[in-house]
Amino acid sequence: MGKSRFIELMAKSMGKIATAEELAELETFLDQSPEHKKLHQVNDALKGDTRPTGILNEKDVNTKLENLWHEINNTDEAQAFLNEAPVKSLFNWRWVAAAVVMLGIVGGLFYTMRYEQSDQSSATVMHQVQVPYGTTRQLIMPDGTKVKLNAGSTFTYPEQFSKNTRDVSLIGEGFFEVTKNARKPFLVHTNKLIIKVLGTVFNVKAYSDDKTIETTLLKGKVQVELNNNPEKTIILLPNEKLMVANNVSQSSSQSKSNVSKIEYQVTTLAQVKPDEIKETAWIDNKILFTNELFEDVAKQIERKYNVQVIFEDQALKTEQISGLLDKEPLQEAMQIIEQTTPFRFRMEGKNIYLSKTDKQN
Repeated sequence: MGKSRFIELMAKSMGKIATAEELAELETFLDQSPEHKKLHQVNDALKGDTRPTGILNEKDVNTKLENLWHEINNTDEAQAFLNEAPVKSLFNWRWVAAAVVMLGIVGGLFYTMRYEQSDQSSATVMHQVQVPYGTTRQLIMPDGTKVKLNAGSTFTYPEQFSKNTRDVSLIGEGFFEVTKNARKPFLVHTNKLIIKVLGTVFNVKAYSDDKTIETTLLKGKVQVELNNNPEKTIILLPNEKLMVANNVSQSSSQSKSNVSKIEYQVTTLAQVKPDEIKETAWIDNKILFTNELFEDVAKQIERKYNVQVIFEDQALKTEQISGLLDKEPLQEAMQIIEQTTPFRFRMEGKNIYLSKTDKQN
C-alpha cells in the first residue's frame, strides 16, 4: 500500500465515510505485522472510539490546522491525494490534516521501536574469549568486575549487562573480583551450576574434562544453584570450596566410585598463606599439588605448558604425587616430579610420554 493510499484510507476512516471494503483494506494493512498491530489503538482514538491521552483530539487539529495545511501542500503524497480527491470543505481537509498528524505519530512510533530494537540488539551483542593452552588472559567487565582466565578456557559475556542481572558463561577456569551491586547480582553459568554473587572474590574451575566442578570462595558470600536441581541452593562462606561431580568418564575405578557416591560436597580450605592456596596458584602461573592423582596434575601441566601428556602405562594415572611447579621450563618441571615418583618421560615435540621405571631397560 502506498503512502497516499494510506492517507486516504486513514482520512476516510477518521471521517467515518470509509466503505466496508476500504476499512477491510486498512485493517489488512495494519494486520500485516506486529508493529502495525500496535497502531490500532491510535487509529481507534483518531476515530473517536477510544482516545489515549495526548494522542490527538479536535482541539489539537483546530489549533494546528494552518501549519498542517502548509505541510500538506508541500508533501508529494498528500498533494497527489488532494489532486485525486479535491478538498471541498474545511471538514474534509481536516481529515487529511489529521492523517498527516497520524503519519507523524506513526513515524515516531516506528522510529522509537527501531531505536529500542537497536538498543536491545546492542545490549545483547556477545563477546567470546578463548584462551589457548600456555597462556592466561585478564579482562574487565562492563561493570568494572575483573576476571582472569586460565589456559584452555572459553568465556562469554555481553557488551552491556541487562537491567536486572550480570550474566556470564564459563567453560574452564576463572578468578573473579566482582564489583559490588546489591541490586544487580552477578551470575556465572557453567555446564553444571550457576554461581550468584553480589560482590565478592572467588575462583571457578569448570573444565568439561575434569572430574569435578569447583567453586572456591575467598571473600564475601556466594550462592550456588545446581542446574539439575534448581530448588537446591548452596551458600558458601569465605575459605570454603564446593565440588560438584562432573560425570565424566574416569580411568580409575576407585575415583569413579568415590565421585559417584556424592553429587557435591563442601570443604574448608587449609589455613595457609594466600599465595599457598593451591586452588588459586595458577593466577601466579604456578601448579601446587598435594597427594593428587598424576592424571589430574597432568591436565594442569598440559594447560600450563601447552603440551599433551600421554600415559604409556595407565597405572601411572593413579599415582598420588605432591609438589610445586613455578617458573621452571617443562623439562625441568618433569624432572622435579620424577625425583619423587617412579616414572620416566620422553619429549617428542609437544607430546610427553610417561612410563613406569620398572618397564625401562
